Amino acid sequence: MRDALMLVATAYRTLFLIAAAPVIGSILLLAIARVTGAAWHGIGGPARHAPILTFGAGLLGLAQLATPAPDHLVAWMSPWAVALRGGLGGVLLTLAARRLRGGASVTFAAIVLAGYAVSVTVLAGDWMLGHVPGHPVSAVGMMLSVAAVGGAAATTLVSGSGDVRTRGDMALLAVAAALGLGYLAFMDFLIVWFGNLPARVPFYIDRGTPAASVLALAAVVVGIAAPIALLTLMRHLTGQRLAGAAVLVGLALFDVWWIGGGPAALIGAAAGLIVVAAGPLRQARREGAHG
Repeated sequence: MRDALMLVATAYRTLFLIAAAPVIGSILLLAIARVTGAAWHGIGGPARHAPILTFGAGLLGLAQLATPAPDHLVAWMSPWAVALRGGLGGVLLTLAARRLRGGASVTFAAIVLAGYAVSVTVLAGDWMLGHVPGHPVSAVGMMLSVAAVGGAAATTLVSGSGDVRTRGDMALLAVAAALGLGYLAFMDFLIVWFGNLPARVPFYIDRGTPAASVLALAAVVVGIAAPIALLTLMRHLTGQRLAGAAVLVGLALFDVWWIGGGPAALIGAAAGLIVVAAGPLRQARREGAHG
């Protein structure tokens, strides 16, 4: 029974990370644009799904049932605590999305970014490390953030939203975020390896099998190398759409590698990509109907 629960939890955790990234990233981009005065258009689409994010984050509490926590984390990583923190974070993000999409003040946008910076490490610990409670990754909050920004920027490219300048900025952001996520993950590995930290080594041993190594390599090729090549060789909307799709697939492959779980994680990743693609596909159909 526990093995079946673990497979379901693994699939759902992977799905959630992939589907939530564009939503969170879109909220962050709206706040950044408001604070900096960037003229970005068409970046707020995924933010309207923030209420669903709240529900999904709460369900991660059920996923936590599959993973017993160490004695010193029994209360902190209990299903109720994980669900409460995720639900509260989702509610705050939903309120922020509503105000930002309606034209919030610069002060409000700055408060959103500051509040997110304070709370993201806690949320990322639940969402990205809940399957290995007690395993420390100091950069996990930044990893969640760059994945979110990359997911939102890539989704904007796939949908073809915004003007030429906006899509150009989103293309650069998507590639930079993919590079940033790869750098952060590699640096954590490097610290564990050269620091000879026995308590943290098993995490990377599990992700160093031949199959897992292929996943990591595929994430780099698809999520970083392919978008750079596409944006260099195809300087038009089609190239941007393909580059955005490549970044999304690369981020999904990273999540599968990070969460582990083999076929269960792959199923969750496929479902997550379908959820993410649904928005741009609906928009494309609407544009085709009006065109």
